[in-house]
Amino acid sequence: MTFSELKSTIILALIFASRMLGLFMVLPVLALYASKIDGATPMLIGIAAGIYGLTQAFLQLPCGMLSDHFGRKQVIAGGLLVFIFGSLVAAFSQGIWGLIIGRAVQGMGAVGSPILALVADLTREKVRTRAMAVIGISIGFTFMLAILLGPLLDASIGLFGIFALTAVMGGVGLLLLSFLGSVPKQQAPVERRPMRQLLKHRDLWPLNLNIFILHALLTACFLVFPFKIEEVTGLNSSHVWRFYLPVLVASIILVAPLLRYADHPLWQKKLMKTALIGLGLSIIVLIGARQYVIFFVSSTLFFLCFNFLEASLPAMVSRIVPQGSKGSALGVYSFSQFLGMFAGGVFGGCLQQWIGPWGIGLSCLVLTIIGWMTLFCSAKGSEKWQEVSIK
Repeated sequence: MTFSELKSTIILALIFASRMLGLFMVLPVLALYASKIDGATPMLIGIAAGIYGLTQAFLQLPCGMLSDHFGRKQVIAGGLLVFIFGSLVAAFSQGIWGLIIGRAVQGMGAVGSPILALVADLTREKVRTRAMAVIGISIGFTFMLAILLGPLLDASIGLFGIFALTAVMGGVGLLLLSFLGSVPKQQAPVERRPMRQLLKHRDLWPLNLNIFILHALLTACFLVFPFKIEEVTGLNSSHVWRFYLPVLVASIILVAPLLRYADHPLWQKKLMKTALIGLGLSIIVLIGARQYVIFFVSSTLFFLCFNFLEASLPAMVSRIVPQGSKGSALGVYSFSQFLGMFAGGVFGGCLQQWIGPWGIGLSCLVLTIIGWMTLFCSAKGSEKWQEVSIK
């Protein structure tokens, strides 16, 4: 990557991370508030965890399309302002419904697709997977950092204080955006495709389905994971960083060499199918684990597979679509991503309340099998997963 590409990618990764840090910090503690917040139940806690994804989902596509027409930076700035407002609503809420409303407003600041589209705009195709990997790894690192910080901050400032801090992180994102240089305008008319072609394209819909599955699994698993860590490790919420930190380091070290091979489209698809298998197996093993070593290995495998898929899926989307439709295509992709987060929170909360952790685990395994089958079927329909534009 050139210096300009690296600088732009890092800034955009930090903007993504500054926003996601506040969102993720509530995950390891939100489930523990089922008996502490007025009117809360496990199902409503699941809705609070996932409602952000619902509003994100339905606004990702409009924001992606708007960024194609009016500019990426303008749409990103507006989305961050909405996100800050939603964080403040949640911070000053008095019960579960105020919390749910605040999370819903947070989601209306849908800047994921414009950020991904801007990464695609500012990087060459041959290094785009690595650029997307930086975004994906920043999300993974932010996720793990949030899991470390969430319980510590909860002990000192409480859940609603975390939401206030989230508003501050949104402001940091706006500041970072100001350091991003001017985005070069297209010198020639860009090719745009109708939305129906993006939705029907045979190589795009498996990617959209799999990002839905990936984030449904993530949200659902974190309705179980905090309790499982306490059970297996014996650590209380203020000391779980001792478990998360080595898992974070190990998963990032292991994913780095895989991402180098993933620059080739054929290798990328094979590795994606393998990662889906590893993801499903790791969930079953970590839910059933009783020994520390088994739990540690399965948790590391889970985050290794998650980080690889998080980086690979948007890079493949950006390869397939023409320049003028990247924002729209990544809007559809982000719609699927955040709709998965909503579905994982709602259905995971219901399964946790009515069946228990194994209901979540087995459902996640079924979802990974479905994701693997869609990639397998798309491979049969095309012997080579080529880098093509929509025809």
